[in-house]
Amino acid sequence: REPFDHAIKSTLAVLKQHTYLILQRTMSRPSNERTKLLNENKKNPKTLINRVIDILTCNLLGGPTLAESIAHYLQILNLTHSPCNIFAYVLKPVTYLITLYQSKQANSGLYLYHQKVIHGNNFCAAGGLWMCDYEAVKRHLTEPQARAFKLAPSQLRKSVLPATKLGGRFAFLLSLSQEGAGGNGDWEAFRGCINDTIFTKDTKLRAQDDTSRKLIEKLTSDYKQANCAKAKDVDGAAAFFGNESQNQNGLDDFLLRYLHYVVFGINPFDESIINQLRDFHFGGGGSAGPHLHLVGQLIALKTGFAFEKQFPQIADILKQTESITDMNEHEPKYKNMTKTEIAGVMVSIMSHAGMVGPTTWARIALGKKKLPPYEGQTTGDIDVTDVWDTIDLNDRDEVKKYLHECGRLRHPVSNTHTVAQEDFMVEMKNKSVSFPKGTIIYIPMQLASIDESVYGDTTFAFNHKRKNLCPFSTIFHSVGESTNGRICPGRHVAENMMIDVMIALGRARREK
Repeated sequence: REPFDHAIKSTLAVLKQHTYLILQRTMSRPSNERTKLLNENKKNPKTLINRVIDILTCNLLGGPTLAESIAHYLQILNLTHSPCNIFAYVLKPVTYLITLYQSKQANSGLYLYHQKVIHGNNFCAAGGLWMCDYEAVKRHLTEPQARAFKLAPSQLRKSVLPATKLGGRFAFLLSLSQEGAGGNGDWEAFRGCINDTIFTKDTKLRAQDDTSRKLIEKLTSDYKQANCAKAKDVDGAAAFFGNESQNQNGLDDFLLRYLHYVVFGINPFDESIINQLRDFHFGGGGSAGPHLHLVGQLIALKTGFAFEKQFPQIADILKQTESITDMNEHEPKYKNMTKTEIAGVMVSIMSHAGMVGPTTWARIALGKKKLPPYEGQTTGDIDVTDVWDTIDLNDRDEVKKYLHECGRLRHPVSNTHTVAQEDFMVEMKNKSVSFPKGTIIYIPMQLASIDESVYGDTTFAFNHKRKNLCPFSTIFHSVGESTNGRICPGRHVAENMMIDVMIALGRARREK
């Protein structure tokens, strides 16, 4: 009886320990405890109880947890079930909650990489199918895209998009489909108008003039004053990286002034206008958050609908700029796009991308945002500033490659989407799964950038001199210069600005 009692007590102790771990890890990213548990289980004899523990926590091959497997099954079921499957409809409330959770997590390259590790190159999450193979990502970035009302994996809040706020046609580019993918030509006309009206030779001239240089000199002074140039840990320089609406120094203040000057010609030293722009982009929930379906409604209630009130005011500021005032509103090739329409679209573009992408990219390259500790890799131990301190600052091409390697390992924008225009089939864990027309297909640009079939044994190492770095880059919603037309319209502005910034601040770091 004594051996039997001992076995029962041991079994209960093990179950108690692992039940806690299961609850702790449910629907979460892998942790050190999970790795430790895997190693412990490998040492133990494969008794029945240990096999049960394997299945509940780490699986026999270190794959998905039980919770992750169930979540994946429900996501697949939700996307592929027949109209007659009552079971699928009963589970939709549960699936909806899982989708909400995953929609936030899926903005993280770390989370997406974990999903790829446990499920393979093709998996379902956040209400859509993720096709992670580099060639699949390349195809989706270079073929016409159909679109839904989504910003990355999150649902957009239609009530705050330009046509709703300002009247006129729906001209929000991120949700317009292209010709060849269900579009009616609006995307091509409106995007053409933006390219030819906003991003002109005047934009390039402003990026190189005395005003831009003064802004970079001010940024360099702020960097020195915050002691970023001397301090190894830039996290301590809170003033430089802070984006509070009252902060008139540092990185975000520079980006606000520089980008609105270079792109629109707004006087960066007109504090009355800059204060309105600062409050719009940095006050309350920021300018991207209010566009999101649930989060945006919460922000609106918290801030007294500040974003909704400010949007027309900011659009009017842009409408009065030299980039837009001389625009011809009766141009057939642009489908007679009006100044009000283009101003509204540009407010949204600056909200979603113009003020988000560059600030994220800059924080990565400056060492503020660390590289992700990808599962099983040592990327998280890399300090990019160690490389920055050694590159040739007189070689703009080398600085550009440094920036692209930073972006490769941690994308400023990790994913986008398209909508399937016909039924199709993909392989998932050696099994063919059919998906219907209308399926959301996510395009994980971050995962394409760390595809080992492309970058080989040094995929997770920092090497800005690697072959084909820029031609293979997906950070601007393209593959290098290969694009379906949706390549970031302000890529040259952002890239040249970042090169100038890294050179100026890099020299400041090297001063004795």
